[in-house]
Amino acid sequence: MIHVFIGTKAQYVKTAPILQELQRRDIPFNLIDSGQHADISKRYRTIFNIKEPDVRLTDSDADITTLLQFAKWFFYFLLTILFRPSYIGKKCFGNQKGVCLIHGDTPTTLLSLFAAKRAKIKVCHLESGLRSFNAFNPFPEEIIRIITMRYADILFAPSDWAHANLLAMKVRGAAINIKGNTNIDALRYISSLSHIPNELAPLKKQYVLVSIHRAETILNKARLKKVTEIVFRIAKSNTVAFCIHPPTKKRLKQYGLMTQLQQNKNILLFDLLPYPNFIGAMKEALFVVTDGGSVQEESYYLNLPCLLLRKCTERMEGISQNVCVSDFNDDTIAHFLNNITIFKRTDLLETDASPSARIVDIISNHFHS
Repeated sequence: MIHVFIGTKAQYVKTAPILQELQRRDIPFNLIDSGQHADISKRYRTIFNIKEPDVRLTDSDADITTLLQFAKWFFYFLLTILFRPSYIGKKCFGNQKGVCLIHGDTPTTLLSLFAAKRAKIKVCHLESGLRSFNAFNPFPEEIIRIITMRYADILFAPSDWAHANLLAMKVRGAAINIKGNTNIDALRYISSLSHIPNELAPLKKQYVLVSIHRAETILNKARLKKVTEIVFRIAKSNTVAFCIHPPTKKRLKQYGLMTQLQQNKNILLFDLLPYPNFIGAMKEALFVVTDGGSVQEESYYLNLPCLLLRKCTERMEGISQNVCVSDFNDDTIAHFLNNITIFKRTDLLETDASPSARIVDIISNHFHS
């Protein structure tokens, strides 16, 4: 049996093309949802026409948005995995062997790794080999990646660089270079839809799209304040569309920053947009400001200038081309804002190859039973 253990927004976006491919080929799979982003995940299954989970680890339809909720959820399932492996083997995997696909670098990734290992099921790690080489940027993702890559049995690297990282780490599992991120398949699917909604279209003017959500950004008052200062700076000469994630909104209010944003007539605040809507908004933006790795990748594929508000990144897409890693340095940020036109890709050669199809080929040939 092919088991797929995911539970966050980004995991659904990047794993959905694989699930679509499995469904297209009528290959059965067991979909396990961790419940980390239960509400958003439900919507994304609809967007990508993915079946409902065979197993849900939570009864709630709400996303986990607070530290207390996260602690209860994570440690409950971690302890269950560690001390009740037979229960996990039955609950998650139906006592069926095979392979378990896990993705990325989230807390769900760590839980899915431990669960599969305790059930003695081989683990395939999607988007493997990404490294920032900085344990605290991003945190805890870099640590989760290292642990996962050390213990996975099959590691699907999305690029030559990621594959080289795996070889340098001397991982025990088999490192396979897919030469592409499944994210491109997700973008292709969204672009194939008859209509890509853009809730920002009524603005009738070019805008700068902002999306901030990472824990190391929003839990650090000084850093989040720095982010808002950058937004105010951009708003002096541009309309800013700030798409605010629920945890970001909570911290902006807590730190007394939300009112300042609301009072600026050039800053328009929007709730978190569904994936197709956000892609539609990116396609019409002047440039994007983000701390998200997935948005960095999407800006690369869309050839959209991207100001990445992070000290370092685990992804090479767009670096020295359309992506500027700010390091929160004023001179670096000023260089980007004053030279937007140079932050475009010059090499626009693309391939029609599907990373998701190749992954399914490998899994179905070697593990499907």
